[in-house]
Amino acid sequence: MAACSLQRCGTPQWFISAFSSGELVAIGPIVIVGGGTAGSTVALHLASRTARPIVVCEPGALSPHDEHTGFFDVIADDALVSHRTVALTSQTSAQYVQASALGGGSAVNAMLLTGEEPDHVRGLTRLAQPDDMGQVARALLASGGRPARLWWNRGRWNPGRALHHLVEEGRVDLRRHPVTRLHHTDGVISAVACGDEVIETDCVVLTAGAIASPALLLSSGLADVSPHIGHGLQDHPCITFSLQLKKLEPSRFDATVVREFDLSSGEKGLVVAYERASKHEPHLGLVSVLLMNPVSRGQVALDGERIEVELNLLNDARDVDVMRDLVRITAFQLLSDEFEEISDSIAGDSWGTSIDQIFDMSDSELDAWIQASLVPVSHVSSSMHAAVDSVGRVAGTSGLVVADASVLAHVPHQTPAAPVTMEALRIARELGERLQ
Repeated sequence: MAACSLQRCGTPQWFISAFSSGELVAIGPIVIVGGGTAGSTVALHLASRTARPIVVCEPGALSPHDEHTGFFDVIADDALVSHRTVALTSQTSAQYVQASALGGGSAVNAMLLTGEEPDHVRGLTRLAQPDDMGQVARALLASGGRPARLWWNRGRWNPGRALHHLVEEGRVDLRRHPVTRLHHTDGVISAVACGDEVIETDCVVLTAGAIASPALLLSSGLADVSPHIGHGLQDHPCITFSLQLKKLEPSRFDATVVREFDLSSGEKGLVVAYERASKHEPHLGLVSVLLMNPVSRGQVALDGERIEVELNLLNDARDVDVMRDLVRITAFQLLSDEFEEISDSIAGDSWGTSIDQIFDMSDSELDAWIQASLVPVSHVSSSMHAAVDSVGRVAGTSGLVVADASVLAHVPHQTPAAPVTMEALRIARELGERLQ
């Protein structure tokens, strides 16, 4: 019988890196690339399950706004967000807002939890109460909406703050620089380039998000060993209506009420009410409608040395049909007395397209208008699902695990923070068992 090396028999690389006095010795620390929602979750779990050193590479700062209820005030802090141009469709592009903070999206998002509260954060969320709601939320509530759960209980839920405590205690080493390359030989990871430093390691957990994670792998030359990297990218198509409000009314939270639609063919829509359009636009309310289970997919690709992000929203005819229905349903809802009482006018885009004009459009005209009016919602996922196994290991590589939104089979059918943390924790638990 031919000899079988540990590596070829499937034993993880970090178990077989070196031998000392007959015992297995790992090389370097566990390196977690990205300290966002997923990365913080992974670091917190592994810190309690292994004595091995942990390094988190995250250039983003710790948010000073965890006690602030206004989502639009937080996201207006340029130190906590970054922007990149993405192709929404083959014809339109937009600036995509990404969290650039310790804790990631959990540090800057609208704090809406539309699904069930995960067990591991039980008690850290709560249902929105009447005194949390503003006039746009109350209008949606009166016309069929429901209070959402909020990632808030005496403060914003931000796992980055718990990670910061581990850094202060010396259990985790935080490197405030971006990772620019993974060093490898034929897919076997050997080091991470973080800023000006090269960290030797045989265990990398990639949690940089559904755009940055595949982008790093492609830039590191790993497409040759794992050709499905970057494929399958998804996001929620979204159309946002703006309401010219009759009067300004302060609100504790910017978003508290949602309405779900389950269409007869199985598609799911979500309507969200926002009390203002931005920190500097309190006179405008927003109502967004999202297709929550699209089938269209895009990709993160490498074009020369440039990363291209193609969402391909509504690229599938099935999504086009459903989005058309959702826009008409939402537009009809906005004609209700509840919304008429609070708004002087309602527009479907920045050009001032009215509800009446939308209803006058033919199917083909409305489809074209929707394609031109789509807005990004920063819920990207699934760009690594085809490239990993059930526990996040990247095909063709050794010493590399992915544990963020990119490994999900499809974009979540709810707001994404809960599914992302549950998947990150599941992969971290399996990795922790192997490391023990």
